[in-house]
Amino acid sequence: MKQFTSKIDFKFTSKRLRMMGKNISRNRSISIKIITAPVVLCLSLMFCTNPNESEYPRNMSGNSDDLYSNVELYLNPDRADELGIEERGTGIMFDKSGTPFTGTQKMRYVKNDSLFSETVYDDGVLKSTTAYHEDGSLMGRHEYDYVGDGFATIKEYNENGLLVEEWLSPTTEDGLGSIKQWHPNGQLKFEMTHKKGMEYHGLMTKYNDDGEIIEQERYEDGELVEKIE
Repeated sequence: MKQFTSKIDFKFTSKRLRMMGKNISRNRSISIKIITAPVVLCLSLMFCTNPNESEYPRNMSGNSDDLYSNVELYLNPDRADELGIEERGTGIMFDKSGTPFTGTQKMRYVKNDSLFSETVYDDGVLKSTTAYHEDGSLMGRHEYDYVGDGFATIKEYNENGLLVEEWLSPTTEDGLGSIKQWHPNGQLKFEMTHKKGMEYHGLMTKYNDDGEIIEQERYEDGELVEKIE
């Protein structure tokens, strides 16, 4: 039985974040944790399964004492190979019959049956996740696009439906990706470029809500080489 490893360009793991935090300043460490937290949460919700479970198909429905799903979803890399489907992001999700799932998975709170999240799949590929508070108000939304088997773009929208964060993955081995954040008024808040492995490379700039630069640094291969502002 083949062991599946999700080929995600951004290494969103707690261990990696801790390692990164040891090598960067406190402010930059906080910034990275803030901008990665929503994606870590989204991916962890998909992978809330027994860590000792290694056989496939693996149930990825996410049922727990607090949440339950309207559909049963399974991760099955062998089935994906059998059908000649390229893995995307977190992997292809299948229904009970082994068909790539197209539709919306709804997670609800056990205690009051209110909607917690809606996750949309197209031919087994994760396209978007929308989360809600227990009172039904919008918590936030993530949208995903892909290049090959990895994430190309991840966009985060806030409770007002405004774009607040965007990740662009490097599309070549020596290419650069970027991360941007926006203030609630639409002004750019933060931008940086990075190599694969989340090494800062190029400019890192922070702005106030009037669009004025309040901090700017230049990096090469993850190392600070110049503090501009």
